[in-house]
Amino acid sequence: MLWFMLATKIVDLATLTGACVVALGPSIAGVFIPNDDLAKELFQASEASGEKFWRMPLEESYWESMKSGVADMVNTGGRQGGAINAALFLKQFVDEKVKVDAR
Repeated sequence: MLWFMLATKIVDLATLTGACVVALGPSIAGVFIPNDDLAKELFQASEASGEKFWRMPLEESYWESMKSGVADMVNTGGRQGGAINAALFLKQFVDEKVKVDAR
């Protein structure tokens, strides 16, 4: 018998764009997370480990710049809000039931 477990939480530790470094500097990670409960867990862990995080907005209206007339979406938005656009792009590939943190 095979058992399958579906992910219920995903934390992506990656550099989305240099935009977060420009905004927050090299010592603070920008955190894009739509779920308040997971954010609380993550920030408790960051305090315990000494890592510095700053919660960033997932501004859904920015998704308009990612729409395409010939494809499902484009893979980059405009220059402004680049880190937000990158987080919104990644969000498209995760089931709504999964708690996501994209940094």
